[in-house]
Amino acid sequence: MASLMCLIYLILLFSLLLCSIEGRNIPLTEEEELEIEKELQSLNKPPVKTLKSFTGDLFDCIEMYKQPAFDNPVLKNHKLQIRPSFLTKRNVTMDEKFKPPIDPGFNDTCPPGTVIIRRTRKEELIMAKELPKYFRNYGSSYGVLDSSDKSYFAIMQSVRARFHGFQCGITTWALPNVGPDQSTTNQVWMLGDLDGPKEDLNVIQTGWHVIPKLYDDKFTRFFTYFTIDNHKTGCMNLLCKGFIQVSAIFGPGHAFTGSDLSTYGGKQAYFSFEIRKDPELGHWWLSTADENLGYWPKEVLPSLDVAKAIDFGGVVYSPNNEGSPPMGSGYLAEEGIGKSSYFMSVSYIADDQHAFTPGIGWARGLQNVPDKYYQIIGPNPDSGAWNVAYGGPGGLFNSSIV
Repeated sequence: MASLMCLIYLILLFSLLLCSIEGRNIPLTEEEELEIEKELQSLNKPPVKTLKSFTGDLFDCIEMYKQPAFDNPVLKNHKLQIRPSFLTKRNVTMDEKFKPPIDPGFNDTCPPGTVIIRRTRKEELIMAKELPKYFRNYGSSYGVLDSSDKSYFAIMQSVRARFHGFQCGITTWALPNVGPDQSTTNQVWMLGDLDGPKEDLNVIQTGWHVIPKLYDDKFTRFFTYFTIDNHKTGCMNLLCKGFIQVSAIFGPGHAFTGSDLSTYGGKQAYFSFEIRKDPELGHWWLSTADENLGYWPKEVLPSLDVAKAIDFGGVVYSPNNEGSPPMGSGYLAEEGIGKSSYFMSVSYIADDQHAFTPGIGWARGLQNVPDKYYQIIGPNPDSGAWNVAYGGPGGLFNSSIV
């Protein structure tokens, strides 16, 4: 019953926020204006301190116990977990040419006892209705494959099993050629109960993306996302009350710039991350190599006791009248290290809480376009690290698909 009430509440919340608003260029009614302003006040708590990033974003330092997530009724009796009960992965073995981004992008820091939260802009809430189309698991055969021919993917899809987590390092790239109405996303999908009702499918997603229409820029940004209703609705970053932030250094919406980005034929930058279910309390933790960022409480993910499948790779979206945008580095997977984009040292976490490199037969590459547009290459190894190359230049029009 509690899970059902959680589901009903979140669907109502998302519907209230998202109904009848198709884009930022459509005028809002007076009622919609009032609702948006009310939600902005609820999400943007009075800060202890405000930091301005090098990209111009405002990040507020909010008292940890006063962050927006705790306004969610399903978390009324939730006890904050400061750190996970397991040891997070601190290093991912990489080629020496790879550099992890560690620059938080500020000239200052948040004080102790606070968490860093990117300030929500009115335009982001207005656009929120459109977000699910950018985050659906387009590469899935689990009933969430979008029928739109505007979206193209190149992903690695696992077999069905029981997974308690995922670890990898993912290279980061600047993609200035993404159009104003396009998106390019590089991510992992953690899918919940695939044997239950399709409309109740819970999914966690994280990685980096470029979405000019949402952010009003073309920066490469770290993001989080989750859905509890098979992508009918969803919650990106902290645009609604679900993900609990514990870090005062790094969080959803952070932009990678400068040395945080790879260069073609040169330095390769990446960030390593881990999603793992806490074995004691059941929350889903998100950590980088050096920082526990926060977690999705089990209360907001009623059908994600374990992940039944894991997909990862790239997905792009483009209007009908435009060639599709670049994915990954913007170069084909076959070009290899230093030129194509990579998921490095990929591993899964099993029931026994141990990370393992999946062997032959654990996953397969899938794409819905010809190789000249996008590729994914990375068969499961007999031994050693599992590195998966993916991406491509795009340029595909809908009429190009035969």
